[in-house]
Formats: sequence, C-alpha cells, structure tokens
Amino acid sequence: MTLQEKRTLPLSERAAEIVSAEQDYLKKASWDVFENANMNISYSNFRNFLYDRLIKRSDILSAYLPKESVNDHLSGEFHIHKLPDSLFIPYCIGWSFRRILKKGLITPSIISKPAKHLDTAIAHLTNFFFFGSQEYTGAQAASGFDIFLAPFVRHDKLSYEDVKQAIQHMLFNLNYPARAGFQSPFTNITLVIDTSKQYLKENAVLGGKTLPDTLEEYLDEALMINKALFELLIEGDAGHQPFTFPIPTLMLTRNFDWNGKRWGELTDLIFEALAKRGAAYLLNGYASNVEVLYSMCCRLTVDTSKINNNNFKLKLLPSEADEVEEYLTKNRQAYGIWALPDATGSIGVVTINMPRLAYLSKGEWDIFEELLYSKMENARKVLLTWRKRYETSLRYGLMPISRVYLGHFRNHFNTFGIIGLPEAAANFMRNPRLWIDMEHREINEAVTIMKKMVSMVRKKAEEYEKIDGYLYNVEEIPGESTGYRLAKLDMELFKDAWKKGELLIPSDGVAPFYSNSIIPYYADVSIAERARWEGEVQQEFTGGVMMHLFLQESPDPQALKKLVRRIAENTNVVYFSITPTIAVCRKCGWNSIGLMEKCPKCGGQVDLWSRIVGYYRPVKNWNIGKKAEFRLRVQYSIGG
Repeated sequence: MTLQEKRTLPLSERAAEIVSAEQDYLKKASWDVFENANMNISYSNFRNFLYDRLIKRSDILSAYLPKESVNDHLSGEFHIHKLPDSLFIPYCIGWSFRRILKKGLITPSIISKPAKHLDTAIAHLTNFFFFGSQEYTGAQAASGFDIFLAPFVRHDKLSYEDVKQAIQHMLFNLNYPARAGFQSPFTNITLVIDTSKQYLKENAVLGGKTLPDTLEEYLDEALMINKALFELLIEGDAGHQPFTFPIPTLMLTRNFDWNGKRWGELTDLIFEALAKRGAAYLLNGYASNVEVLYSMCCRLTVDTSKINNNNFKLKLLPSEADEVEEYLTKNRQAYGIWALPDATGSIGVVTINMPRLAYLSKGEWDIFEELLYSKMENARKVLLTWRKRYETSLRYGLMPISRVYLGHFRNHFNTFGIIGLPEAAANFMRNPRLWIDMEHREINEAVTIMKKMVSMVRKKAEEYEKIDGYLYNVEEIPGESTGYRLAKLDMELFKDAWKKGELLIPSDGVAPFYSNSIIPYYADVSIAERARWEGEVQQEFTGGVMMHLFLQESPDPQALKKLVRRIAENTNVVYFSITPTIAVCRKCGWNSIGLMEKCPKCGGQVDLWSRIVGYYRPVKNWNIGKKAEFRLRVQYSIGG
C-alpha cells in the first residue's frame, strides 16, 4: 500500500463516520441527541454532537486516559463524565462574587473597571458566567448574590421598579442560548438575606473598593433584591415559561424568618414562588453547618493553602492555620449539589455503577468491597490524570478567566460519583421487588446497606486523599444521561437475568434508567418517610446531594411552608427542592400546575416542565431514559 493510500483510507472511513453522525442527528435517531436537555437542536449543537462522536472512541480516549479506565467507562463499570470536553477543562466552580466586584472584568480582549452601579454589577456577573462556561463543563455558582448587590442599590438611590428591571435583564440574558451547543450556562446563585450572621460581617464592596460598612447594614436593600427576584420567577418569560437559570439556593438556617417578622411580605412571596414555580433549592442549615461553609469559603483566596492538620498534608502553599482548619471542617459534610461555595469546585466526576457491583457481589460484602475498590482505583487514575491536564490547560493559557480569578485548583475536589443506590440495595439484597412491595423492615435494611455502601466509598476516598495530597469527595450525582447509559448497558449485559426478574433495572417498558436519589422517585412512599430515609443516607456523602419532592398540583403556600419547616427541623436532609410540574400551552400561553396534555382554554398542545435532574426543562427535550423516569415518578399533593 502506497503512502497516499495509507492516508486516504482512514480519511474515507472518517468521512463516512461524519456523514453517519450527521444523519443520526438530523433524524434524531440516536438517544444522545437529547443527552443534555439544556441544549437545543441547532448547528452549534450539531457541531458538539459531531465532536463527541469523533472523540469519544477507545483509541482516542486511551491516548489521554489510562486504557483500563477507558475500558471500564466504555463497558459501563463506571462513567467518566463530560467527555470529550473533560479531557481539557474541569467540571464545576464556585466563583467569588466579591472578587469579581473587586477586580471588574479582565479578559484577553477587553478590560472593564470594577462596577460602580447596580446594572453594571449585574452585567459583570452575567457576562462572567458566560466567560466561565467556556472553561468549565458543568455548573458555576456565586454566593451572596443579594447581599453583595445591596450596596449598589443604596448608592444609586434606586426605586423598586429600577431594581426589578435590572434583575429581569439578568434572568433573560442568562437564559438566552448563547453558550456553545445553543444552550444557556448552568448557573446557581446563593441568597443570604440575613440567614448567616457570619457572612454579614464581611465588608461591602463598591467601585472595586472595600467600604467600612459591613453587609448587614444593607439588609433593606437585600430584601428589595430578593422580592424583585422571586416576583420575576413567578412571572416567568413572555411565554409564561419558567426561567431555567440561575438556580437560586436559599439557606434555611436557624435565623430563617419563617413568620415574616423581619422580612415582611418576602417570606410569603418565597413560598408562593416555591408553590407555583419550584423557584429555589433549599439548603438545610439545621442538618449541616452551612454558615461555616459559606462564610469560610467567601474568604478563600488564591493564596490559600498548605493544609497540615492531624498529619493531613495537601500539596498546597502556606496559609493561616485557623482558616485552613475551618476549611478542613467544611470539607467533611454534604452540601447542595448546585450551591458551590466560593473558590471551590470539582475537578471532575467518575461515577461508579453501583447496581452492577451489587448484583455481581450476590449479597456478599467481601466480594462487593473487592469489586468496588478495584473500580475506584481505575477511577482514581482518571481523576489524577485530569488534574494534571487541567493544570497544564491553566498554565498554557487555555483558561484565561480562571487564571485571573482563581489561579489554581488546590481547593477543587477529585469526585467519586454514586448512582443507582436504591437499585444497588435491591440487587445486593437479591430482592428486585424491594421498592414495589415497600416492606418497612426491608426498606430499613436497604437504608442501612446504602449507608454502608456510601461509607465504603467515602473511606477509600479519604485514604486516597492522604496518599495523593489532593481533596476528594463523594457525590450523589444528578445523572441526567448517566442513569440511562449505565442501565442500558446493564440490561444488555444481564439480559436473561433481567427478564427472569433476578435483578432490578427500572423501566417504563420503553427505556431503562438508574435512580439519582436514595429513595427512588418511583417508590410510593410518604413525604415524611422519604425525607427521613433520604436524610439518613445523605449525611454519609461529602459532596453534593439532593432530594426532590415532585408535585402534581400547586400547594397552598402556607401549608408548603409548614412542610418545608418540618423537613428542615426534623430530618437530616441537606439539600432539597419543591418541584411542581408546570404545564404551559404553546398556543395561547395558558399555564398551570399539573399533568395534562391539552390546554383547557384553547385546546392547544401543552408542554410539561419539570426538573430533569436539578433544573427545569420541557419534558419533550429530555433523553429517553429521563422520560421513562418522569412517567414513573410519584407526584405528591400537599394539603392545607
């Protein structure tokens, strides 16, 4: 074969592959066209799809990652997230809003001075999120959104209408599909109000300068900002659709004003927004030390770090001992999966296929441990490889925004993900009907098994932490596409056993999936029991966790407030959402809460909106596995 022939043959094969991918995309013949519900059919999205097809191949992935790890990913032993972009850039980040306000916007093409006015401060954060979305494959967060903007409201002497208009600009701009893939950036903002006293001791920033005033002196303005935000979230866009981003997180600390004595009408407005739009996530400060978590992280700077506490050493630079000790403390608890504290994040996630390991172990802990640790070792190799690659990306200028506003990845975790815990418990117990029969004694046993499984992953991660000198955590992953991909591979691998009913792989008859929860959303269980059992296991995680309560009708806001308070005060649930299913008529814009197909007003087609994993998107945009999960979800009613 001549040199020219050698060059031509691979090119022709590649051309055929490109043409095949194009046809799959145009005909929507492949499930991964809808892998990410935040993306929309477009040329930009097609380009992403094509890039995925060409790069996510064994030979190419093995040039970047250990071959045995690539094999484990392709065979479904675990899932390496965010490929192929995760070969070059990390997963998620919590930005310091304070740092943005201090520095202004510094980009390779243009430089803006620090904001002096509210509209500029909001525009800087909005644009910053778009910049950052080019350097991270997943979520971005900023905490203290309300309280850091409050000084600008007073300085500009703005009316409520002015404030509402400025925030409305942000909501629309952050939801325009301007990110690659014709999607909007995945963003979260944490709202403080006055729920964290430690947070409020920070000094205000305006025009890039630190003011002598502390943030607690601007609470009236912070209340105005929150009122405007929640009113806008209730209103939705011009088509009465809910805003997908940013996802607000509220801190339910012991200082939360349940009765409106300090916040006035804002308290009732919050629960009206939750009842009508599922407008925020709730971070439970009764179950975790969120005040220390956020007040500490908002003080982290690029100078942080040599950690040397109880013989625990990280490969970082020197820092103050008391700050570091606090930092270590906050890393030993679960937190909101989208509510990333400042200057922290995840390098990336490798998720272990727990249901498969549980089935293969045949209920024997020794076998399960051996299988688990073997897969964790290969996953660890990916995480360590990633970290080195991202440090190279940072050093060579591929991440110009992170280089200026973060400077390092020392506070980023190597993350082990867990999916399919309820299915894993059922398979370990060799009881595929576990979540159908709902025998309380067996459910309690399953909860104990799930706690032990997570604990085993956590303890091994802590061992790696000491050996490698990098932070590790364990996360209950959202699993938007992972749950379907791994379940599909297992259904093919264990086809005969599944048909005989010997293992649990949930399916609606169309597609299989694995759960991204502790108590599966297809289990017919009361809210009280779900919250109690979820809380028991959530405490075993050291990374992001979440629980959703899916509603088939809009509850009375006062009844909802009582429920939320009971969950916060009486369970160990760390992070949870209220998620009413929203119906929006495509033709006339009529909207309501509930499961319906036709508009009662004009007879037009209705789009159903719900949280696919953590964010609202129309169900028609979901992948086949998540559509199956949606059809099987238990939807609650909350009485008055």
